[in-house]
Amino acid sequence: MKRTNFIRYSILGQVILWLILLAMGVSYELAIIDFWPALVISLNFVVLTMIVVYIHYFMLLPLLFRRKYLQYVVFTLITLGTGIFLYLTFDTLMPFDYPMEESLWSSSAYSFFSLILFIALSSMYYYINKWYLHREKQEVLQTEKLRTELNFLRSQINPHFLFNTLNNIYSYAQTGNEKTAPMLEKLAGILRFMVYECDQNTVELNKEIEAIENLLEIHRMKNSAQTNIVFEYKGVKGYHLVAPLILVNLVENACKHSNAVSDLNGFIRLNAEVNEQHLLHFKVSNSIKQKTDSTTLSPGGLGLKNIVKRLDLLYGNTYAMKDANDGKVYQLELEIPLTVKNAEYI
Repeated sequence: MKRTNFIRYSILGQVILWLILLAMGVSYELAIIDFWPALVISLNFVVLTMIVVYIHYFMLLPLLFRRKYLQYVVFTLITLGTGIFLYLTFDTLMPFDYPMEESLWSSSAYSFFSLILFIALSSMYYYINKWYLHREKQEVLQTEKLRTELNFLRSQINPHFLFNTLNNIYSYAQTGNEKTAPMLEKLAGILRFMVYECDQNTVELNKEIEAIENLLEIHRMKNSAQTNIVFEYKGVKGYHLVAPLILVNLVENACKHSNAVSDLNGFIRLNAEVNEQHLLHFKVSNSIKQKTDSTTLSPGGLGLKNIVKRLDLLYGNTYAMKDANDGKVYQLELEIPLTVKNAEYI
């Protein structure tokens, strides 16, 4: 069953459940009082139960899911206590007499266990819904991964870059330029990384960095006098894993929009740093070619929106990204949590 169908049926099931509970309450109270007082009392019971259950579902269960156990327990007890208090005090507010046949303690116990039952049912539904969400997310991620790999081979290292690099290599080969073999080697390294290393959900961060280094080196070779293409990184270990191609994509777009090859005053500066909590801080800064639409990433590549989409699928709300563009310099900062290959490093 798809999650959309599950949600649709669950909403219908909730409506039916509350109506059944209301009907059962009215039926029980009719043995003691008239219809309208019975309906008011039962409706009060259902409404208060709904309030407690949905507060627990939407506000408290997420605390438990985020492992904030103490907060969950405290707020759940407060919610239960408030619900029971409202149950017991409602009778004093009714405009008609209600014959109390139960003691305060028995009424409290009945209210408590009724709420616990419905909270347990809502908790079960919550985790089933989370399971459906996780499964759906994995399916979307797998589809997105396959599409990304295909699109990457066709346009991520876009045709302009690929043909331009091949033309450079061809012209170097014709003139016997010593850059021919090194540039061909770097290009082969990038293609090898795309084809053979990116068939998993994660790759070693140092291999992603190696692909970035190859990409930058190709651009350095196009203008050997350019010294402002710089990549600094620290804290990178062999056990750090990252989603493939995201960083390479950002760097390729920086190279495409930068004037570093044609202008010695242009630049591409990259910085990657991994802290002790295995959080990667990646920064891209590049000068911008004039008369270029620098407000977006390459229209021929995946684009910034698709990068964000992949990040959302892969990292949820655990990553952070911001960018700035003043027309002359484009800057982007990305923070993502890395996966650790072996548990002993955590």
